[in-house]
Amino acid sequence: MKRLLAVALLWSLAGPCRALECTPLVPAATPAAFAAGKYSQGLLFRISKAGVPPSHIFGTIHLGDRRVLDLPRVVSASFEQSRRFVMEAVLDEAGIAEFSKLMFYDDATSFKEQVGAELASAAEPLLARYGITAQIAHRIKPWAAYMTLSVPPPSSLLPLDLALMQRAKTHGMAISGLESLAEQAGALGDLRIEDQIALLKDAICHYELLQQDLEPLTALYLKRDLGGLMALAGKYETRSAHYYERFLDSLLWKRNRRMAARMQPWLKEGNTFVALGALHLVGDKGVPALLERAGYRVTRIY
Repeated sequence: MKRLLAVALLWSLAGPCRALECTPLVPAATPAAFAAGKYSQGLLFRISKAGVPPSHIFGTIHLGDRRVLDLPRVVSASFEQSRRFVMEAVLDEAGIAEFSKLMFYDDATSFKEQVGAELASAAEPLLARYGITAQIAHRIKPWAAYMTLSVPPPSSLLPLDLALMQRAKTHGMAISGLESLAEQAGALGDLRIEDQIALLKDAICHYELLQQDLEPLTALYLKRDLGGLMALAGKYETRSAHYYERFLDSLLWKRNRRMAARMQPWLKEGNTFVALGALHLVGDKGVPALLERAGYRVTRIY
């Protein structure tokens, strides 16, 4: 899940899979309208209130890329001045084991019976690239298969969020999470099964192009172009506006409201560094805008 947020919305950016009947991609008539606005640019924001030391929110991308891991000086300075590190959910070894359990059925339910034999057969060779063998894949939940295929196969480098968590440990910072792992799993797992299957089919049909789009995605991130990231995510038409809105609401908007509320006790202490996937910062439904409406002063500093 920690890698998911930066790329999950790009499920429709891909090339066809011959084993399935795949819907051709159609460019959106009206790209996502996030290119302009107060929170369309920037990755680091200072959060302040009278009488409290300032805190910071930093937008991450859940990828292991050296260009991303080499933090700008202003970001490093803000991090090192903080006493507490807050992330979406704490993924230590115990957490990873717990989340893995949530990804798989623990009863007689099978992946194939949920998604159909054709889709399951198309998914298996792709899941194998992530170390999920056919013997394991038969128990995977549709949302978890989609989530897995929405990110690149594992590399030798930690994704940025986990690298920051390791750095926080080294600095002796308190480490906290804004969500439970069950809540993170629910962001996709609570979608209707029809939506989960549709997401998975698109991820399989368009897998290769999704991987190719990681480079422009990374370039937009390095430019601190939040609006561009959202526009890239919405560059193709979806099956229906309702389908896309349910996806956005579950993966972003509901979680933004929850995380903005839960971080406030730590913001009231000050000297807190919060790391969230960059898409959680975008627009008037993003976390900075929600905090501003809650009475905080939000200032872009990078």
